[in-house]
Amino acid sequence: MKIKVYKDRGHIEQIKKDWDLLFDNGQYSVFQSFVYCFSSLNLASKPFVICLFNQGRIQELWPLEFIDNKLRFINDIHADFCDILSETDSLLVKEYLISNQQIGKLRLRNLRSESNIIGKMNDVSFVDLHACLSFSILSLSKTSSFPSNFNHFVYRQKRRLKRILNRYSSDHLLFYCNYNIFPLNEIVELRDSMIFQGKRSKGFLRDDFLSLVEDLYNSGLLIVSVVKVQDVVSAISLIFKQNNMYHFWIDLFDEKPMINLYHNTLFIKKITQGSDALFNFGRGDYNYKIQNYYPQVFDLFELNTFGSNFEKSLFQILRFSKRIIIYFYKKIIR
Repeated sequence: MKIKVYKDRGHIEQIKKDWDLLFDNGQYSVFQSFVYCFSSLNLASKPFVICLFNQGRIQELWPLEFIDNKLRFINDIHADFCDILSETDSLLVKEYLISNQQIGKLRLRNLRSESNIIGKMNDVSFVDLHACLSFSILSLSKTSSFPSNFNHFVYRQKRRLKRILNRYSSDHLLFYCNYNIFPLNEIVELRDSMIFQGKRSKGFLRDDFLSLVEDLYNSGLLIVSVVKVQDVVSAISLIFKQNNMYHFWIDLFDEKPMINLYHNTLFIKKITQGSDALFNFGRGDYNYKIQNYYPQVFDLFELNTFGSNFEKSLFQILRFSKRIIIYFYKKIIR
């Protein structure tokens, strides 16, 4: 076995075939795919993609980049789930990081409890692993009488979903790369409207990020759901599709009351008319998701490594202090 580190886009592009094969052979999220990671890199990026080769083929891949002198997963700020790709129990990459004095620079976010990376870092000195966010999943069976498949709901809760669907009369369109051109103009128009209304910051869905979104769409990993009310685009959702799992990633919507909730519910209804499905609501236990759908909630973890026990303790103190400040701030604004 041997290790090779790729530090520029040109060389990373050369391992696309092996990366795709490793991805297809495992149970990974879109955020570990070649197209997501490669398309996320720009001229300012400092990639540090570590590959473990065995008999000429990649068996383990760490899709990392340097940000503020920390090794993080590529574009983790927009990734709901992060991890390494691996089909081996080998610890050679960890040993490589130790021998090259990089092991204390890891800041790995958005890890599920079953993540490959957690198991490989168990015995590393000065590691801090803590739950920082959550994600939620809703499993529903096929039905022709929505929302009867919400088996965990009582009658009044199902009636609420029906009232949500009756709120608007709309056209619902699903865009797939095999059948439709990427609806860039519609997305840009709704994005600009949200920024103008102050619902999103000026940096929301910048053009370079939309280029990544379009690449994901053209790769077949992403679909776009569009709702039109009175022939006007009122809501758009960017949704990852992997087999029967639908992962809500980014929502755009206008000023109509409850239009995003209406759109999500309409999408869930449409999908479950055709088959059983899993709906992943991504990072964050937002009230509208929990209160209206009651999905299962799971923890997401962050793993940080340090060069000494002092650095680790300082980090933990600062994290605790931040939580206290946020707690009292929320008390005050209430």
